[in-house]
Order: sequence, then C-alpha cells, then structure tokens
Amino acid sequence: MMTLTREGEFTAVHSQQVLPSWHECRHPHGHLWTVRLEVVAKDDLTEDESVAVHTALAEFDTWVDTELAHQYLNELDDSLTGNCGPWELGRWVFATWSDRVPHLAAVHVQGPLKDGRSRGSVPGGERYEVTYRPEDDPRYGRYPLHNDAIEVAEVVASWGEVWMGPEGARTVETVRNVTVRFVEGHQPYARWHGGNVLTDFAAPDAQLLRVESVSFEYRHTTWPAPVWWSGIADAETLYANESGQVIEPRRERSLATMGMGEGVPGWVRSLERAHRPAAEEVPPPPPSAARS
Repeated sequence: MMTLTREGEFTAVHSQQVLPSWHECRHPHGHLWTVRLEVVAKDDLTEDESVAVHTALAEFDTWVDTELAHQYLNELDDSLTGNCGPWELGRWVFATWSDRVPHLAAVHVQGPLKDGRSRGSVPGGERYEVTYRPEDDPRYGRYPLHNDAIEVAEVVASWGEVWMGPEGARTVETVRNVTVRFVEGHQPYARWHGGNVLTDFAAPDAQLLRVESVSFEYRHTTWPAPVWWSGIADAETLYANESGQVIEPRRERSLATMGMGEGVPGWVRSLERAHRPAAEEVPPPPPSAARS
C-alpha cells in the first residue's frame, strides 16, 4: 500500500450558523487553517496515475493560495453557506478534488484551536483536526438517506397522563402522543446506531432501516413556564437492502432517538417541531389529578 499527502496552510474567515447565538463561532471570525489531501493506493500507481496525482498535488498548492486564503469560506459554495465547519470544508474540498486526484481517500482539516482562542490567526497551539472520508458521510454513497421528499400519509394524536412520584406525593403530567405514518414509496431511511438509536451519523455499512412510522411523546410542564417538550421518539422500522427494498422475511423493531440529541436525523427533528403542541393546547387536568 502506498500513501501520499499534500498539505496547504492559509488564513480565512468562516461562521457556523447552526451554533447557538451566544457562541462566538456562530459569527464570522478568522482562523489559521490547514488542509491535507491523503492519497491511498493498494498497489503502485501506474505511470498515468502517477503523473495525474503529482500534477494535481502541485496544482493544489496554487489553489489553496488563490481560492482559500483570505476568503470568507461560507461564500465558496452553496453547501457551505449556512454552516462551514472543518468537516463541511473537508467534504467540499474532497468533492472539488476527487475527480482530479486518483485514489484520493481523505481530506484532513485543522482549524479552531483546542484552547478556545478562536478569533484571529493565532500561530502555534494544538488545533482540532477533522477527517472527511466519503465512506463516513451519510450523504454520500449507495445508501438512500436523502429524506427531503417524504410524504406523510396519516397523523394520529391522543392525550394521556403520566403519574410521577411515590404514593402520597404523586403528581400527574399531561402527555400528548403523536404517531406519523408515511406514504408508501416515500418512507424515510436511517441507520442502526449503537444504543438503539436512529441516526444519520453511523458507518455506511451499518444496517439500513426503512422507517414506516415515528411516534413522539410530548409532555407539558408548568415550570419555569408552561411549555411542551418532547421526551422521546420511537420508530417502527423494516430492515432494507442497499437499494432501499425491504428484506424478507419482514423484521420489525422499535428504535428510539434517545430524546432529540445530536445525531437525530433532520427529518425526525422537523416532524417533532411540526407536531409539537402549543402552550394553549393543554387540556384541563384529568379528573384523577384533581383527586390527588
């Protein structure tokens, strides 16, 4: 096996608008960046491949200086507009150079400093390094994880209550359960992730799942202010092959998102927001609560 690398260093501005408003990296700010291409070939390069690789790596030096240095990175491509972190930048660099560099295996990006001094081009110090590999990208490859076109067939909602606390000090929470089912042929896809979690962020060879329904549990609390919050989401799934077809015999499993934390697919978040009740929708306390 043979490995070649080429590294370029530059200063540039970026922003990550997916971060909270109080986070300094949400707003445009500068870093010292390093981008490194990694070429991995199982066998020696052919003569043509060797010429192509070394020519492209030489061109990469000039490209870094002219296209990346002193730029606002979010404006380089539509895929970077809303969020340009090291991983997103690495993905874009890989897409830009994969056709020009034979056997390009990964792009490594260093940007923000680990000690939190993110503003300005600060030399030295240990920086985060993020590696983009296409096989780790949920939006790349043979698995149909693009779920933007899903259509909802049916939404079933019901009200209930959940008792909390020991006897003599029990309180009741109002609960709303919402189950969303999808139109045949428009089911979303996800992957199995350790911990019984639905996620877009798992290895590409993880089991592919076709989701037939998602159920959300919303609880109402009056402290510190009346609000609905979603505690958990369950998905009824079928195992599917690489083309998205259901594997027979039929195997069903309920997968939880473990709340709405990191790694939950975007379509799950969107559905959760769409069906979250408004504060004024809370019904009167159940009769059992009045007697407690």
